[in-house]
Amino acid sequence: MLGPGEDGAVTRDDIQAKIEYFRQNVEELEGLPQSSFDEFMSDPRNLKTAIYLLQTSVQVLIDLCGYSGARLGLPTPPTSRGYLEAIESRGFLPPGSADRFGPMFAFRNRVVHLYDRIDPAIVYALLTQERTDLVELFGRLLDLLEQA
Repeated sequence: MLGPGEDGAVTRDDIQAKIEYFRQNVEELEGLPQSSFDEFMSDPRNLKTAIYLLQTSVQVLIDLCGYSGARLGLPTPPTSRGYLEAIESRGFLPPGSADRFGPMFAFRNRVVHLYDRIDPAIVYALLTQERTDLVELFGRLLDLLEQA
């Protein structure tokens, strides 16, 4: 979750730091080779960098979902995808958002818990085809934070 301030409460500075971290990650992801899978895989650092940047970017989204849900008075769900479902069910995200963005949350969980079983092709697809979904969800969560 979002890092608390000295009194245990999440501050605007905490949220802003997460926002800036996400933006920096996206910029770094854009700098990775993406013209072909072979080019991407030609340097093992590309895969490791992409995994880390995607994992931490998704974690920022999970944190922002949690903070948004708390500000909206939603109960804390048992799973990170549950944040998406709760926010969607209250009409703050379009219908189908949990199904659309949930796999990104599942990817983060796979990286954390099954780190030795990450398919490079999935990482490349996230980098080249799904990165725009990360950015879209980020924008929607920022809008939600402004409303809450």
